[in-house]
Amino acid sequence: MIHYLIEFRFHGKAKFEIKKLIFEINNRFRLVHKREVPHITLAGPFYTNDERRLINDFNRLCFNSHLMSFKIDDFSTFKDKGVIFLDVKPGIELDEFRWTLSQELRSYCQLSQFDYERTFSFHTTIALKLPEYLFNAISDFIKTKPKLNFRHFMVRATLLKGGIILREYDFLLRKSLTRTLARDKAIYSQTINLLKEIIDH
Repeated sequence: MIHYLIEFRFHGKAKFEIKKLIFEINNRFRLVHKREVPHITLAGPFYTNDERRLINDFNRLCFNSHLMSFKIDDFSTFKDKGVIFLDVKPGIELDEFRWTLSQELRSYCQLSQFDYERTFSFHTTIALKLPEYLFNAISDFIKTKPKLNFRHFMVRATLLKGGIILREYDFLLRKSLTRTLARDKAIYSQTINLLKEIIDH
């Protein structure tokens, strides 16, 4: 059965710095489970038989939401699961958006366990499924790295089907984009220009 995900994908300087760190760890420790797209999972993986309703709900909930922010705080771990991640501190709007998504989808989607819980650990994974010796080694290595402290805006939310973009909602252009449009560099430039205007003011 094909699974769905809703996530935020990093852009700009934060994306560059996180990818650089991930690649450094992948190469240094020769990891099998490689992380190449820095992101924050907002829902999923989950399953549904009503894709049309899912797309409509995704677009509607995004349309009714404004530009949301969060902060990258520090490195942290889920030791029992062998996961090392960057801790994300969401703004109130992003926290509410994540919960509203799960509440809307639960009536017709088979969600992941964490999607049913109000308290949620926002994070972006650096390495996962690590055996204890690698977990300890990477944890020690991470402590030598400077903190990646960013204040970031969720300019787009991405709905994935089987790992492929199904829809991407742009909170600045106020548009739902197909995979082709979501990957269009000219459209993305419009988004970044709008973001710069907001930041400059």
